[in-house]
Amino acid sequence: MTAAGGQRMTRWATLGVLLVACQPPRAPPQAPAAARAPEPPPAVAPAPVVAAGPRWPFASHRQPFTPGHLTPSVGRAALDAATAAFYDKWAARYLVAACAPDQLVVAANAGKAVAVNPSGQAPGTLTTSEAHGYGMVIVALMAGHDALAQPRFDALYRYYRAHPADDAPRLMAWNQVTGCLDAPGDAGSATDGDVDIAFALLVADAQWGSAGPIDYRGAALALLAQALQFDVLDGSDLPSLGSDARDMEVRYQHGTRTSDFMPDHFRAFARATAEPRWQRVADACLTLAARVQDAFSAAGLLPDFIVQTQTSHPHPAPPHYLEGAHDGQYAWNACRVPWRLATDWLVTGDPRSLAIVQKINDFFVAHSHGQPAAIGEGVALTGKPLPDADGGSLAFLAPLTVAARLPGAPQPWLDALWGALVARPLDDDDYYGNTLKMLAMLVVSDNWLAP
Repeated sequence: MTAAGGQRMTRWATLGVLLVACQPPRAPPQAPAAARAPEPPPAVAPAPVVAAGPRWPFASHRQPFTPGHLTPSVGRAALDAATAAFYDKWAARYLVAACAPDQLVVAANAGKAVAVNPSGQAPGTLTTSEAHGYGMVIVALMAGHDALAQPRFDALYRYYRAHPADDAPRLMAWNQVTGCLDAPGDAGSATDGDVDIAFALLVADAQWGSAGPIDYRGAALALLAQALQFDVLDGSDLPSLGSDARDMEVRYQHGTRTSDFMPDHFRAFARATAEPRWQRVADACLTLAARVQDAFSAAGLLPDFIVQTQTSHPHPAPPHYLEGAHDGQYAWNACRVPWRLATDWLVTGDPRSLAIVQKINDFFVAHSHGQPAAIGEGVALTGKPLPDADGGSLAFLAPLTVAARLPGAPQPWLDALWGALVARPLDDDDYYGNTLKMLAMLVVSDNWLAP
Protein backbone atom coordinates (compact mmCIF):
# COMPACT_ATOMS: atom_id res chain seq x y z
CA MET A 1 0.00 0.00 0.00
CA THR A 2 1.32 3.39 -0.46
CA ALA A 3 1.12 7.07 -0.23
CA ALA A 4 3.34 9.69 -1.75
CA GLY A 5 4.79 11.60 1.09
CA GLY A 6 3.20 8.96 3.24
CA GLN A 7 -0.40 9.67 2.43
CA ARG A 8 -3.02 6.95 2.23
CA MET A 9 -6.69 6.97 1.46
CA THR A 10 -9.69 5.58 3.30
CA ARG A 11 -10.31 1.88 3.77
CA TRP A 12 -13.96 2.27 3.09
CA ALA A 13 -15.68 5.57 3.12
CA THR A 14 -18.94 4.20 4.50
CA LEU A 15 -17.58 3.85 8.01
CA GLY A 16 -14.77 6.34 7.61
CA VAL A 17 -12.19 3.71 8.54
CA LEU A 18 -8.68 4.14 7.20
CA LEU A 19 -7.44 1.44 4.85
CA VAL A 20 -3.96 0.67 3.98
CA ALA A 21 -4.26 1.85 0.42
CA CYS A 22 -1.64 2.39 -2.20
CA GLN A 23 -2.33 5.75 -3.65
CA PRO A 24 -0.03 8.59 -2.88
CA PRO A 25 -1.44 11.90 -3.97
CA ARG A 26 0.67 14.21 -5.93
CA ALA A 27 3.77 15.26 -4.04
CA PRO A 28 3.23 18.63 -2.36
CA PRO A 29 5.46 21.60 -3.11
CA GLN A 30 8.43 22.10 -0.84
CA ALA A 31 7.24 23.85 2.29
CA PRO A 32 9.06 26.68 4.05
CA ALA A 33 11.80 25.46 6.33
CA ALA A 34 9.72 26.00 9.46
CA ALA A 35 6.94 23.76 8.13
CA ARG A 36 9.09 20.90 6.92
CA ALA A 37 9.32 17.63 8.73
CA PRO A 38 12.60 17.57 10.65
CA GLU A 39 15.39 15.45 9.30
CA PRO A 40 15.71 12.25 11.34
CA PRO A 41 18.93 11.39 13.14
CA PRO A 42 21.23 8.91 11.40
CA ALA A 43 20.31 5.27 11.82
CA VAL A 44 22.25 3.39 14.47
CA ALA A 45 23.26 -0.22 14.90
CA PRO A 46 21.48 -1.44 18.04
CA ALA A 47 22.68 -5.04 17.98
CA PRO A 48 25.86 -6.92 17.09
CA VAL A 49 26.31 -8.71 13.80
CA VAL A 50 25.85 -12.44 14.32
CA ALA A 51 27.02 -13.78 10.96
CA ALA A 52 30.49 -13.64 9.47
CA GLY A 53 29.12 -12.15 6.27
CA PRO A 54 26.28 -12.38 3.80
CA ARG A 55 26.06 -15.31 1.42
CA TRP A 56 24.71 -13.08 -1.36
CA PRO A 57 26.70 -9.86 -0.92
CA PHE A 58 25.83 -6.75 -2.85
CA ALA A 59 27.58 -6.61 -6.24
CA SER A 60 28.09 -10.39 -6.37
CA HIS A 61 25.45 -10.62 -9.13
CA ARG A 62 24.81 -14.27 -8.43
CA GLN A 63 21.09 -14.31 -9.13
CA PRO A 64 20.62 -15.49 -12.72
CA PHE A 65 18.22 -13.47 -14.85
CA THR A 66 16.33 -14.73 -17.88
CA PRO A 67 18.41 -14.60 -21.09
CA GLY A 68 17.48 -11.82 -23.47
CA HIS A 69 17.18 -9.05 -20.89
CA LEU A 70 18.74 -5.64 -21.50
CA THR A 71 21.23 -3.81 -19.28
CA PRO A 72 21.98 -0.07 -19.25
CA SER A 73 24.97 0.74 -21.42
CA VAL A 74 26.93 2.40 -18.60
CA GLY A 75 28.29 -0.98 -17.47
CA ARG A 76 28.04 -3.06 -14.34
CA ALA A 77 30.58 -1.13 -12.25
CA ALA A 78 28.73 2.14 -12.81
CA LEU A 79 25.39 0.52 -12.02
CA ASP A 80 26.70 -0.85 -8.73
CA ALA A 81 28.38 2.42 -7.79
CA ALA A 82 25.24 4.48 -8.43
CA THR A 83 23.07 2.02 -6.50
CA ALA A 84 25.40 1.93 -3.50
CA ALA A 85 25.76 5.72 -3.44
CA PHE A 86 22.01 6.25 -3.50
CA TYR A 87 21.49 3.63 -0.79
CA ASP A 88 23.83 5.52 1.54
CA LYS A 89 21.71 8.65 1.11
CA TRP A 90 18.45 6.74 1.34
CA ALA A 91 19.48 4.97 4.55
CA ALA A 92 20.73 8.17 6.18
CA ARG A 93 17.38 9.85 5.62
CA TYR A 94 14.81 7.10 6.03
CA LEU A 95 16.27 4.55 8.48
CA VAL A 96 15.56 6.14 11.84
CA ALA A 97 16.22 4.97 15.39
CA ALA A 98 12.87 5.38 17.11
CA CYS A 99 10.38 3.90 19.55
CA ALA A 100 12.84 1.62 21.39
CA PRO A 101 16.63 1.39 21.69
CA ASP A 102 16.73 -1.78 19.60
CA GLN A 103 14.31 -0.74 16.86
CA LEU A 104 14.50 1.09 13.53
CA VAL A 105 11.69 2.46 11.43
CA VAL A 106 11.47 3.59 7.82
CA ALA A 107 10.44 7.21 8.32
CA ALA A 108 7.78 7.86 5.70
CA ASN A 109 7.54 11.46 6.96
CA ALA A 110 11.23 12.28 6.45
CA GLY A 111 12.48 14.88 4.01
CA LYS A 112 9.76 16.73 2.17
CA ALA A 113 6.86 18.05 4.19
CA VAL A 114 3.90 15.72 4.34
CA ALA A 115 0.51 17.18 3.51
CA VAL A 116 -2.01 15.29 5.60
CA ASN A 117 -5.09 14.35 3.59
CA PRO A 118 -8.24 14.41 5.75
CA SER A 119 -9.27 11.04 4.31
CA GLY A 120 -5.76 9.65 4.24
CA GLN A 121 -3.42 8.22 6.82
CA ALA A 122 -3.59 9.40 10.38
CA PRO A 123 -2.18 12.84 11.29
CA GLY A 124 1.33 12.57 12.68
CA THR A 125 2.14 9.42 10.74
CA LEU A 126 5.58 8.02 11.48
CA THR A 127 5.58 5.03 9.13
CA THR A 128 3.44 2.42 7.41
CA SER A 129 3.82 -1.31 6.93
CA GLU A 130 4.35 -0.68 3.22
CA ALA A 131 7.36 1.50 4.03
CA HIS A 132 8.59 -1.04 6.54
CA GLY A 133 8.41 -3.92 4.08
CA TYR A 134 10.28 -1.94 1.46
CA GLY A 135 12.96 -1.07 4.00
CA MET A 136 13.48 -4.65 5.13
CA VAL A 137 13.88 -5.85 1.53
CA ILE A 138 16.33 -3.06 0.70
CA VAL A 139 18.53 -3.53 3.77
CA ALA A 140 18.74 -7.30 3.32
CA LEU A 141 19.80 -6.89 -0.33
CA MET A 142 22.43 -4.27 0.53
CA ALA A 143 24.33 -6.63 2.84
CA GLY A 144 27.94 -6.67 1.78
CA HIS A 145 27.92 -2.97 0.99
CA ASP A 146 26.32 -1.95 4.28
CA ALA A 147 28.39 -3.40 7.12
CA LEU A 148 25.45 -2.77 9.46
CA ALA A 149 22.87 -4.48 7.26
CA GLN A 150 22.12 -7.36 9.61
CA PRO A 151 21.77 -5.36 12.83
CA ARG A 152 19.69 -2.82 10.95
CA PHE A 153 17.50 -5.59 9.56
CA ASP A 154 17.08 -7.10 13.01
CA ALA A 155 16.09 -3.71 14.41
CA LEU A 156 13.50 -3.33 11.66
CA TYR A 157 12.24 -6.82 12.44
CA ARG A 158 11.79 -5.97 16.12
CA TYR A 159 9.74 -2.91 15.20
CA TYR A 160 7.51 -5.03 12.96
CA ARG A 161 6.93 -7.54 15.76
CA ALA A 162 6.12 -4.72 18.18
CA HIS A 163 3.19 -3.62 15.98
CA PRO A 164 1.03 -6.66 15.20
CA ALA A 165 -2.26 -6.33 13.36
CA ASP A 166 -5.21 -6.56 15.71
CA ASP A 167 -6.77 -9.50 13.88
CA ALA A 168 -3.61 -11.43 12.97
CA PRO A 169 -0.60 -11.02 15.29
CA ARG A 170 2.02 -12.16 12.74
CA LEU A 171 0.90 -9.49 10.28
CA MET A 172 1.79 -5.82 10.80
CA ALA A 173 -0.59 -3.00 11.68
CA TRP A 174 -0.43 -0.72 8.69
CA ASN A 175 0.00 2.77 10.19
CA GLN A 176 1.92 4.11 13.18
CA VAL A 177 1.88 7.70 14.39
CA THR A 178 3.87 9.98 16.67
CA GLY A 179 4.58 8.19 19.92
CA CYS A 180 4.93 4.88 18.06
CA LEU A 181 1.25 4.08 18.48
CA ASP A 182 -0.88 2.31 15.93
CA ALA A 183 -3.31 4.65 14.19
CA PRO A 184 -6.34 4.89 16.49
CA GLY A 185 -9.09 2.49 15.55
CA ASP A 186 -7.21 1.13 12.55
CA ALA A 187 -4.75 -1.64 13.31
CA GLY A 188 -5.51 -4.00 10.46
CA SER A 189 -2.73 -5.03 8.10
CA ALA A 190 -1.89 -4.05 4.53
CA THR A 191 -1.37 -6.90 2.10
CA ASP A 192 1.67 -5.41 0.37
CA GLY A 193 3.39 -4.65 3.66
CA ASP A 194 2.85 -8.22 4.87
CA VAL A 195 4.03 -9.73 1.58
CA ASP A 196 7.21 -7.64 1.41
CA ILE A 197 8.07 -8.32 5.06
CA ALA A 198 7.72 -12.07 4.47
CA PHE A 199 9.85 -11.84 1.33
CA ALA A 200 12.48 -9.84 3.20
CA LEU A 201 12.65 -12.51 5.92
CA LEU A 202 13.33 -15.16 3.29
CA VAL A 203 16.06 -12.97 1.80
CA ALA A 204 17.54 -12.57 5.31
CA ASP A 205 17.54 -16.35 5.74
CA ALA A 206 19.35 -16.69 2.41
CA GLN A 207 21.87 -14.03 3.45
CA TRP A 208 22.65 -14.98 7.05
CA GLY A 209 20.89 -18.24 7.87
CA SER A 210 18.43 -18.59 10.73
CA ALA A 211 20.56 -20.00 13.53
CA GLY A 212 21.17 -16.64 15.21
CA PRO A 213 19.03 -14.68 17.66
CA ILE A 214 16.24 -14.33 15.07
CA ASP A 215 14.91 -17.35 13.21
CA TYR A 216 14.24 -15.50 9.94
CA ARG A 217 12.85 -18.52 8.15
CA GLY A 218 10.62 -19.51 11.03
CA ALA A 219 9.33 -15.95 11.28
CA ALA A 220 8.60 -15.90 7.54
CA LEU A 221 6.67 -19.17 7.72
CA ALA A 222 4.62 -17.97 10.68
CA LEU A 223 3.79 -14.75 8.86
CA LEU A 224 2.90 -16.57 5.65
CA ALA A 225 0.49 -18.89 7.41
CA GLN A 226 -1.56 -15.88 8.51
CA ALA A 227 -1.07 -14.02 5.22
CA LEU A 228 -2.59 -16.95 3.35
CA GLN A 229 -5.57 -16.79 5.68
CA PHE A 230 -6.11 -13.02 5.78
CA ASP A 231 -4.37 -11.45 2.74
CA VAL A 232 -5.68 -13.77 0.01
CA LEU A 233 -9.27 -13.65 -1.21
CA ASP A 234 -11.35 -16.76 -0.73
CA GLY A 235 -12.37 -18.33 -4.00
CA SER A 236 -10.25 -16.28 -6.40
CA ASP A 237 -6.76 -16.66 -4.85
CA LEU A 238 -6.11 -12.95 -5.45
CA PRO A 239 -4.52 -10.53 -2.98
CA SER A 240 -7.08 -8.91 -0.69
CA LEU A 241 -7.13 -5.27 0.30
CA GLY A 242 -5.85 -6.13 3.78
CA SER A 243 -6.37 -8.41 6.75
CA ASP A 244 -9.83 -7.04 7.53
CA ALA A 245 -11.14 -7.15 3.94
CA ARG A 246 -13.51 -10.00 4.79
CA ASP A 247 -15.21 -7.75 7.34
CA MET A 248 -15.84 -4.98 4.80
CA GLU A 249 -18.77 -4.47 2.47
CA VAL A 250 -19.15 -7.09 -0.27
CA ARG A 251 -17.67 -4.82 -2.93
CA TYR A 252 -14.42 -4.66 -0.96
CA GLN A 253 -14.41 -8.37 -0.19
CA HIS A 254 -14.06 -9.02 -3.92
CA GLY A 255 -11.74 -6.19 -4.92
CA THR A 256 -8.00 -6.33 -5.48
CA ARG A 257 -5.19 -3.83 -5.96
CA THR A 258 -2.92 -4.43 -8.94
CA SER A 259 0.15 -3.11 -7.14
CA ASP A 260 -0.16 -6.15 -4.84
CA PHE A 261 0.43 -8.48 -7.79
CA MET A 262 3.93 -9.75 -6.86
CA PRO A 263 4.33 -13.11 -8.61
CA ASP A 264 8.03 -13.46 -7.80
CA HIS A 265 7.22 -13.12 -4.08
CA PHE A 266 4.38 -15.63 -4.26
CA ARG A 267 6.60 -18.13 -6.07
CA ALA A 268 9.23 -17.70 -3.33
CA PHE A 269 6.53 -18.42 -0.74
CA ALA A 270 5.51 -21.58 -2.60
CA ARG A 271 9.11 -22.80 -2.51
CA ALA A 272 9.55 -21.95 1.17
CA THR A 273 6.29 -23.43 2.41
CA ALA A 274 5.57 -26.22 -0.11
CA GLU A 275 2.05 -24.77 -0.10
CA PRO A 276 0.70 -24.96 -3.68
CA ARG A 277 -1.83 -22.22 -3.09
CA TRP A 278 0.91 -19.59 -3.27
CA GLN A 279 1.61 -20.62 -6.86
CA ARG A 280 -2.12 -20.33 -7.52
CA VAL A 281 -1.96 -16.76 -6.19
CA ALA A 282 0.82 -15.94 -8.66
CA ASP A 283 -1.16 -17.54 -11.49
CA ALA A 284 -4.38 -15.74 -10.52
CA CYS A 285 -2.63 -12.37 -10.56
CA LEU A 286 -1.17 -12.90 -14.02
CA THR A 287 -4.38 -14.29 -15.44
CA LEU A 288 -6.50 -11.39 -14.17
CA ALA A 289 -3.95 -8.76 -15.20
CA ALA A 290 -3.87 -10.04 -18.78
CA ARG A 291 -7.63 -10.34 -18.94
CA VAL A 292 -8.32 -6.81 -17.73
CA GLN A 293 -5.49 -5.33 -19.80
CA ASP A 294 -6.86 -6.89 -23.00
CA ALA A 295 -10.51 -6.16 -22.32
CA PHE A 296 -10.39 -2.62 -20.94
CA SER A 297 -7.27 -0.81 -22.14
CA ALA A 298 -6.42 -0.14 -25.75
CA ALA A 299 -3.25 1.45 -24.38
CA GLY A 300 -2.26 -1.78 -22.62
CA LEU A 301 -2.39 -0.31 -19.10
CA LEU A 302 -3.80 -1.66 -15.85
CA PRO A 303 -6.01 0.13 -13.32
CA ASP A 304 -5.24 0.74 -9.67
CA PHE A 305 -8.11 -1.49 -8.54
CA ILE A 306 -10.12 -4.33 -10.07
CA VAL A 307 -13.56 -5.21 -8.72
CA GLN A 308 -16.07 -8.06 -8.88
CA THR A 309 -13.31 -10.61 -9.01
CA GLN A 310 -15.76 -13.30 -7.87
CA THR A 311 -17.76 -12.97 -11.11
CA SER A 312 -17.12 -13.80 -14.75
CA HIS A 313 -16.83 -10.07 -15.47
CA PRO A 314 -14.08 -8.51 -13.34
CA HIS A 315 -13.41 -4.93 -14.39
CA PRO A 316 -11.61 -1.72 -13.41
CA ALA A 317 -12.98 -0.07 -10.30
CA PRO A 318 -15.36 2.86 -10.66
CA PRO A 319 -14.26 6.35 -9.54
CA HIS A 320 -14.09 6.72 -5.76
CA TYR A 321 -14.23 2.99 -5.20
CA LEU A 322 -11.68 3.28 -2.42
CA GLU A 323 -9.24 6.15 -2.82
CA GLY A 324 -10.30 8.72 -5.34
CA ALA A 325 -11.46 9.67 -8.80
CA HIS A 326 -8.76 7.64 -10.57
CA ASP A 327 -9.27 4.26 -8.88
CA GLY A 328 -9.99 2.65 -12.25
CA GLN A 329 -7.01 4.21 -14.06
CA TYR A 330 -3.23 3.75 -14.22
CA ALA A 331 -2.35 5.93 -11.25
CA TRP A 332 -0.40 5.84 -7.98
CA ASN A 333 -0.97 2.13 -7.36
CA ALA A 334 -0.75 0.59 -10.82
CA CYS A 335 2.45 2.58 -11.46
CA ARG A 336 4.26 -0.21 -9.56
CA VAL A 337 3.00 -3.00 -11.83
CA PRO A 338 5.83 -2.66 -14.42
CA TRP A 339 8.43 -3.15 -11.68
CA ARG A 340 6.67 -6.08 -10.02
CA LEU A 341 5.90 -8.04 -13.20
CA ALA A 342 9.19 -7.21 -14.95
CA THR A 343 11.04 -8.53 -11.90
CA ASP A 344 8.99 -11.71 -12.11
CA TRP A 345 10.02 -12.23 -15.74
CA LEU A 346 13.66 -11.50 -14.98
CA VAL A 347 13.86 -14.21 -12.32
CA THR A 348 11.42 -16.77 -13.79
CA GLY A 349 11.06 -16.11 -17.53
CA ASP A 350 7.27 -16.46 -17.31
CA PRO A 351 5.95 -15.38 -20.74
CA ARG A 352 2.73 -14.10 -19.14
CA SER A 353 4.61 -11.43 -17.20
CA LEU A 354 6.61 -10.56 -20.31
CA ALA A 355 3.51 -10.09 -22.47
CA ILE A 356 1.81 -7.79 -19.95
CA VAL A 357 4.86 -5.59 -19.42
CA GLN A 358 5.72 -5.39 -23.12
CA LYS A 359 2.37 -3.72 -23.79
CA ILE A 360 3.04 -1.20 -21.02
CA ASN A 361 6.52 -0.55 -22.42
CA ASP A 362 5.18 -0.04 -25.93
CA PHE A 363 2.67 2.52 -24.71
CA PHE A 364 5.15 4.61 -22.72
CA VAL A 365 7.83 4.60 -25.41
CA ALA A 366 5.27 5.96 -27.89
CA HIS A 367 3.49 8.20 -25.38
CA SER A 368 6.69 9.91 -24.23
CA HIS A 369 8.47 9.86 -27.62
CA GLY A 370 11.36 8.22 -25.80
CA GLN A 371 11.76 11.11 -23.37
CA PRO A 372 11.58 10.19 -19.65
CA ALA A 373 10.71 13.79 -18.77
CA ALA A 374 7.39 13.29 -20.57
CA ILE A 375 6.25 10.53 -18.20
CA GLY A 376 3.46 12.04 -16.15
CA GLU A 377 1.77 11.04 -12.92
CA GLY A 378 -1.11 8.97 -14.18
CA VAL A 379 -2.76 7.86 -17.41
CA ALA A 380 -6.33 6.84 -18.18
CA LEU A 381 -6.77 3.35 -19.57
CA THR A 382 -7.56 5.03 -22.89
CA GLY A 383 -4.01 6.43 -22.96
CA LYS A 384 -5.03 10.00 -22.18
CA PRO A 385 -3.05 11.73 -19.39
CA LEU A 386 -5.00 12.21 -16.19
CA PRO A 387 -5.77 15.76 -15.06
CA ASP A 388 -2.83 17.38 -13.24
CA ALA A 389 -0.62 14.44 -14.20
CA ASP A 390 2.22 16.47 -15.68
CA GLY A 391 4.56 16.08 -12.71
CA GLY A 392 7.59 13.84 -12.69
CA SER A 393 7.42 11.62 -9.61
CA LEU A 394 9.96 8.82 -9.46
CA ALA A 395 7.05 6.58 -8.47
CA PHE A 396 6.17 6.43 -12.17
CA LEU A 397 9.65 6.63 -13.70
CA ALA A 398 11.45 4.05 -11.52
CA PRO A 399 9.18 1.05 -12.24
CA LEU A 400 9.37 1.75 -15.98
CA THR A 401 13.16 1.59 -15.76
CA VAL A 402 12.89 -2.02 -14.59
CA ALA A 403 10.34 -2.77 -17.30
CA ALA A 404 12.69 -1.42 -19.96
CA ARG A 405 15.05 -4.35 -19.30
CA LEU A 406 12.63 -6.72 -21.02
CA PRO A 407 12.98 -7.87 -24.65
CA GLY A 408 11.38 -5.52 -27.14
CA ALA A 409 12.23 -2.33 -25.27
CA PRO A 410 14.66 -0.07 -27.16
CA GLN A 411 18.14 0.15 -25.62
CA PRO A 412 18.14 3.98 -25.88
CA TRP A 413 14.90 4.04 -23.86
CA LEU A 414 16.46 2.00 -21.06
CA ASP A 415 19.58 4.15 -21.11
CA ALA A 416 17.52 7.34 -20.97
CA LEU A 417 15.42 6.07 -18.08
CA TRP A 418 18.47 4.97 -16.09
CA GLY A 419 20.15 8.33 -16.68
CA ALA A 420 17.06 10.20 -15.52
CA LEU A 421 16.71 7.95 -12.48
CA VAL A 422 20.29 8.44 -11.34
CA ALA A 423 20.26 12.18 -12.00
CA ARG A 424 17.30 12.90 -9.69
CA PRO A 425 18.57 14.17 -6.30
CA LEU A 426 17.12 12.73 -3.11
CA ASP A 427 15.71 16.13 -2.13
CA ASP A 428 13.63 16.34 -5.32
CA ASP A 429 11.24 13.56 -4.34
CA ASP A 430 9.57 12.15 -1.24
CA TYR A 431 9.76 8.85 0.63
CA TYR A 432 7.60 7.00 -1.91
CA GLY A 433 9.41 8.08 -5.06
CA ASN A 434 12.87 7.72 -3.52
CA THR A 435 12.11 4.26 -2.14
CA LEU A 436 10.76 2.96 -5.43
CA LYS A 437 13.90 4.37 -7.03
CA MET A 438 16.05 2.43 -4.54
CA LEU A 439 14.18 -0.81 -5.26
CA ALA A 440 14.33 -0.28 -9.01
CA MET A 441 18.07 0.36 -8.89
CA LEU A 442 18.60 -2.95 -7.09
CA VAL A 443 16.84 -4.83 -9.89
CA VAL A 444 18.41 -2.88 -12.76
CA SER A 445 21.91 -3.31 -11.31
CA ASP A 446 21.43 -7.12 -11.02
CA ASN A 447 21.39 -7.01 -7.23
CA TRP A 448 17.99 -8.66 -6.72
CA LEU A 449 17.55 -12.07 -5.14
CA ALA A 450 14.92 -14.79 -5.56
CA PRO A 451 15.10 -16.77 -2.29
